[in-house]
Amino acid sequence: MSEENFLKVSTEEELALIFIDLPPINILSFAHYHKLCGKILQLMETKKIKVIILTGGNKFFISGADIGDISSVTTPKQCEEETNKMKYLFQQIENLKRPVIAAINGNCFGGGLELAMACHLRLASIEAKLGLPEINLGTIPSFGGTQRLPRIVGRAKGIELILSGKIISAEEAHRIGLINEVCTSGDLISRAKTIGHEIGAKGSLAIEAAIQAINEGLGVDIEQGMRLESRLSSQLIETMDMKEGIAAFFERREPVFRNS
Repeated sequence: MSEENFLKVSTEEELALIFIDLPPINILSFAHYHKLCGKILQLMETKKIKVIILTGGNKFFISGADIGDISSVTTPKQCEEETNKMKYLFQQIENLKRPVIAAINGNCFGGGLELAMACHLRLASIEAKLGLPEINLGTIPSFGGTQRLPRIVGRAKGIELILSGKIISAEEAHRIGLINEVCTSGDLISRAKTIGHEIGAKGSLAIEAAIQAINEGLGVDIEQGMRLESRLSSQLIETMDMKEGIAAFFERREPVFRNS
């Protein structure tokens, strides 16, 4: 697959699968990250797509950012501009109201892990390796890694992993809460699809409200978060989906949501 066409996209009902295939090991330039994030955002504009699964080809997820690109950034101003562009892209992914699942099938380092942390759920194959090794280059994670990792795994563990540049196994990543599940390599995509279909069967309005409540609530104190939760739940009270969910409960059947 050429550098220009390093993304392979397929759809399956309400799911979209994006395969990143840039041999030999899925090292992405700034331009590649922009194209990848742009594709995710483009797919989410299609209302039919409720969940996106992101994975890598050739047993690599994303092995990091192109060191050539990094070395070409030579001034503080240029560094700030480039990293802010990347942060903005990843924040757009994180703030999507429909979930993106990272199915981590191999190396997930540097910018690759920073992107995975911006996804809503993370699964990994047993062979996967994860880490933020930027400290070994005399720099720090700059696409949001110093902010997201401690929020996900806790301050102490986040500091340890960032300052050491340690690469950890999928089992260790699962133990500390960095990923949701560990799967065999053969089951990784099917498991991601199963989770995606389970989420896709729910009402989109409730899914969107839940993601918004969680994302925005984590950025404010708990009292503000509680008020946000009440405001969002109150917006669902008169929807057809909530009426259908309650009716299905009493009728002991599966609900059929219409996303209205």
